[in-house]
Amino acid sequence: MENLKPNQIRLYTKGFRAINSADIIIDGITVVAGENGCGKSTLSKLLYYSYKTMSNYEVLVAEGLSSSLSNVERFIDIALRNLSNKSVKRNNRLELYQDFLTLKNEVNSGDINEELLEEWINLIEKIKLANVLSSNNYNDSKRLSYIALDVVGNRFKDEDLIEEPFELIKKYVDSLFKKAFGLIKSRTSNLFKEGLKEIFHDDKIPASFKVYEFGEEIVSLSKNSLSIPYVIQQVIYIDTPMMVGVDTFEDNHWEDLNFLLRKKSGNSFTEFSNLIAEEIIKGDASHDDSILGLNDFLFKRADGELFNLLDCATGVKSFSILQILLNNGSINDKTLLILDEPETHLHPQWIIEYARLIVLLNKHVGVKFFIASHNPDMVSAIRIISEKENTLDGLNFYIGNKKNLGDYSYDYINLGVNIDPIFDSFNIALDRIHLYGEENNGL
Repeated sequence: MENLKPNQIRLYTKGFRAINSADIIIDGITVVAGENGCGKSTLSKLLYYSYKTMSNYEVLVAEGLSSSLSNVERFIDIALRNLSNKSVKRNNRLELYQDFLTLKNEVNSGDINEELLEEWINLIEKIKLANVLSSNNYNDSKRLSYIALDVVGNRFKDEDLIEEPFELIKKYVDSLFKKAFGLIKSRTSNLFKEGLKEIFHDDKIPASFKVYEFGEEIVSLSKNSLSIPYVIQQVIYIDTPMMVGVDTFEDNHWEDLNFLLRKKSGNSFTEFSNLIAEEIIKGDASHDDSILGLNDFLFKRADGELFNLLDCATGVKSFSILQILLNNGSINDKTLLILDEPETHLHPQWIIEYARLIVLLNKHVGVKFFIASHNPDMVSAIRIISEKENTLDGLNFYIGNKKNLGDYSYDYINLGVNIDPIFDSFNIALDRIHLYGEENNGL
């Protein structure tokens, strides 16, 4: 394989869902086009979750540890509440409970280490001593023993521990943390493989999937470990503006995006935020959870009127997402922005504005884009504006072509900056219009 140019990444996959093969360069702006069902969204998700796993590996391990600790936390909660019925001073109970909540939050924060494990073990020991010193009730200890056995499942089942539930729980917590430490050290690709099964609700994974940076594999389903990426350090996936502020997440990337939209300010790009405000949506979108009576996503129109962003037009939401991300520092030169049909809900004029913004963010900020589209205005606008801005060297178009006529499997063909084959596929729609619009067509 040829060495990639600096800052290029390469995505290669085959044998997954509608995708027969795809070998795609992401240098600046990459646009994939094709008919419905050709695998554009599949490519978007594969790319997103590969970078999410690599870039947030420790956080994902911590999330897994937090999930595994849920029944342990229930055990501790029950043991602490038992103390309220015993001769334990209220202040002591509250102190133990506060320590418990603090340790839960530390696991959820993603910062897990040997010191945190020691704190968990020490807390369990303190709760054990408090229960032992204050308990003359055999039924309480018996109940905790059976709960502990259920928590650990088939692990550490030892008759000698049946009356020592806290020792059993300590041993179990130690094993969970040690497993998490091992995952962080090895950066095993199994975490990515299992994530794909969850994301696609399918036990099948691609026959091959690889991502290259500077010509070297940084993720591969055939390798045991995942590298740490450099060119892309933040990946954002937007497939609908309707996910802003939703409480129930149908997809994990919706939750991820809402988290970023609520992020506190960092290094912002006000020039492009102002462009959106002044030239396109005539107002400013923001996240503010301090204003009572309004949703925390707000839109302030140029005339000063304040609106709940959730009640605004979907086109306004589309640009507002970018504006908020620009303002809070989530978008920079290490960002890969994956846009799945960004033209959806946009007026034709705003499709052109969105394309212009994509080109300018790539040129002046260094944001990389992976865009799935089948809209002629979006495709042609990106092509023409990129030429005007002298950024064609980082622009790549791909089209999904059927492997065989009548087949449901597609190969992605590199078109460079030639968009004619994409427009040939769009012309099928015109052919259908003429076909169904002909007089005496047999209906």
